[in-house]
Amino acid sequence: MTITRRPATRWIAVLTAALVAGSLAGCTAASSTPAASTSTITLAFDSDLAPQGYDPLRYQLAQAIMYQGLYDSLATLKSDGTTGPGLATEFVYNADKTKLTLTLASGVTFTDGSSLTAALVKANLDRRSDPTLVSYSAFAKGGAAEISSVDVVDASHVSLTFAKPQAGFESNLTGVAGMIVGQKAIDNPSLLDTAPDGSGPFLLAKSTVKGSSYVLTKQKGKAEASQYAYDTYIIKPITDPQARTNAVISGQADAGFITTPTAALAKSRGLGLSQIGGTVTSMLVFDKSGKTSKAFADPNVRVALGLAINRDELVKGLHPGDLAAVNALPKASPGYSADLDTQYAYNPTKAKALLAAAGYPNGFSFTIIGSAETQTDLEAIQKYFAAIGVTMTIKLASSTQEIFAAVNTTPLGYIPLGWGNPVGTMFGVILGFANPHGEKSPALAGAAGAVAAAQTDADRKTALTQLNTTLVSSGWIIPLYEQLTTWAYNGKKVAAVTYPGQNTTPLLSSFAPAK
Repeated sequence: MTITRRPATRWIAVLTAALVAGSLAGCTAASSTPAASTSTITLAFDSDLAPQGYDPLRYQLAQAIMYQGLYDSLATLKSDGTTGPGLATEFVYNADKTKLTLTLASGVTFTDGSSLTAALVKANLDRRSDPTLVSYSAFAKGGAAEISSVDVVDASHVSLTFAKPQAGFESNLTGVAGMIVGQKAIDNPSLLDTAPDGSGPFLLAKSTVKGSSYVLTKQKGKAEASQYAYDTYIIKPITDPQARTNAVISGQADAGFITTPTAALAKSRGLGLSQIGGTVTSMLVFDKSGKTSKAFADPNVRVALGLAINRDELVKGLHPGDLAAVNALPKASPGYSADLDTQYAYNPTKAKALLAAAGYPNGFSFTIIGSAETQTDLEAIQKYFAAIGVTMTIKLASSTQEIFAAVNTTPLGYIPLGWGNPVGTMFGVILGFANPHGEKSPALAGAAGAVAAAQTDADRKTALTQLNTTLVSSGWIIPLYEQLTTWAYNGKKVAAVTYPGQNTTPLLSSFAPAK
């Protein structure tokens, strides 16, 4: 099968983010920019960072870049990828690591005027049973890092008791999972639908237009504000990758999260590029129990769909520069397995045999929700499925709500997955958001738990390898390709974009003027 790439077709979108109307218009003129300034920086992003309001616990690492300015976390992700103190200044474990006591920073205030106390931290963490707060999924009952109780020791100390021993639990408290909201938002969570309530160094300006332009302005008197080079950060969601790249070229944005296919254009126009691997775009099986499509309840069917896809051809035709992926985990992961590349390689004959064994010798039909950004990829995959007798109807979403509802109404989705925090991805997405029917998998939950509990590199490698193998062999994930995370930047104004360790999302504080 030959794939022809549509030059003007947008190719990817994150199902967990909203489609944005009113994107910046494309412009191909070379940029002409003023000298570097610390006043304002404009960042172009691929999706709306607040589609469900401003409760940071509703989001994952990909959205953290904005919330880092509005909220403080109990622990911080440092520029080298290690964990440091945040709202909690000290972390003390008991002997068997079943209890962790946090010492809280003093003098911390929130947008609503409330102060940081042990009682407030407890009230925040006690929301972990709320299934809509996906960043708390690992802390909830049954999660790999389950917190069985949170107890106030005194005003500045709070203790967390775990269902089983946890090593290095504080790393789970970086980013959105460790962010604390103010008391008024705890008392009335609906307040977060329209405004943030954090203790971070920035405020959301009134000039913000939700879904179009988020404006963060530095607060005076916030000690951590000195870690940020700019007084104002403007974050613009631009879903079209070509328009997003053009925005940086033309100077409408100073830096932007772009796609690999547009990287060559960006480089040819004099922009700097910062790239890192680690994001595996995959088809996620939402329905493992047959509620929306009976066939998907059989693992043989799910595996057959993966065997039907010629990933090398897909990448060559639509994503040049990226890497075809059979493994669920990226190539740099200790859990990567070359054996999986062989065992689950493109094999339509074997795919047909698995379908027949599952009772579908003539295939079956189902519907997937797509968008303008995913349409070309889905049409290519549609042809691969048709070759083994499976009819996939592509329905383009008419609204943001339909995209979010797809996890409940359709059996299969198309989502880029970051694996910088495998436990967070497993419990926040695979076993959380992307598992709306609550299908149980002791093997996956156990493998994720083993990753969380690993105390040596050897233990972590073993656990990650098992997790990777189980994800692929169960058909919960159908990996497609590993994409390079790419930020383009105007080197005349902005220093090279950096990543914290192997995490694929830059820290907001890492953006700095060019020297």
